[in-house]
Amino acid sequence: MDVKSKDPKVTLPELRKILESVRLDDQLIYEEFVSQELQAVFSDTFVTNQQVMTLVKRLLKQENDYRVFTADIPTTSAIDLDRNTHSVRVDSSAARLALSRIDGTITMGDVKHAIVHVLGDLDRETKVLIIDNIHQHIPTAQVRAFHTNASKGHVLVECIFFGEFPED
Repeated sequence: MDVKSKDPKVTLPELRKILESVRLDDQLIYEEFVSQELQAVFSDTFVTNQQVMTLVKRLLKQENDYRVFTADIPTTSAIDLDRNTHSVRVDSSAARLALSRIDGTITMGDVKHAIVHVLGDLDRETKVLIIDNIHQHIPTAQVRAFHTNASKGHVLVECIFFGEFPED
């Protein structure tokens, strides 16, 4: 079967629903489908990280379902000419607003595990604040987080949540 789409972010979740309704029991086909869906939604840094993808496959076997979430958070560069330093800052209210959309995508009590990837040029304190903000939304879930430095002018937050979610 060959499926083409101009908007894979919309098409892939619909295909996933179709495959789940047919009840394909072959775990390898499901893992391959998930891998393709994640490649369409997440950054190359996320999907090419072997440790992360191994964890995704393990959690897929352990939990019934997954949901994905991404958020772009704008950054501001600050240059201190006196100290000759450069730093990147995230507006905390913009970050909270972007991450608050998580609550609208899934019921947080259904999440048992989460993988969070923060992609951007940030200091350790800011990364921890972003991850803590996500963890506040899912306090009972086991969260694994990683960070990748990248100068993109914004911060990309990528999350995959595992658990037992009701049908959409």
